[in-house]
Amino acid sequence: MTLSDYYLAMEAYAIKRTLHREDIALQAWFNQTVQATKGSDKHPKPMYRKFDEFYNTEELEDEIRSSFEDDYVSERTKARDEQAAINERFAKLQEIKRRKGEK
Repeated sequence: MTLSDYYLAMEAYAIKRTLHREDIALQAWFNQTVQATKGSDKHPKPMYRKFDEFYNTEELEDEIRSSFEDDYVSERTKARDEQAAINERFAKLQEIKRRKGEK
């Protein structure tokens, strides 16, 4: 191993340690956030009732995938679009029934 290789390895190790410390700090931040409460001091309620309210992995994965894949559409977006189309068709049906009732 040459001296330049050694310095490169030391730099990589220092960066790896820094990222590890960042992970520890993030864990501490999450611990503090999870313990957050709302309500009065006598009757505190947890700020988050479900883990998904605190950290939504699917949403983050969708965000990451959409940044790397130009044509990516999440399953939740597809379902939301389908539901919107169904609601729109139902509203049109109700309008048609209302018009027939007026005649």
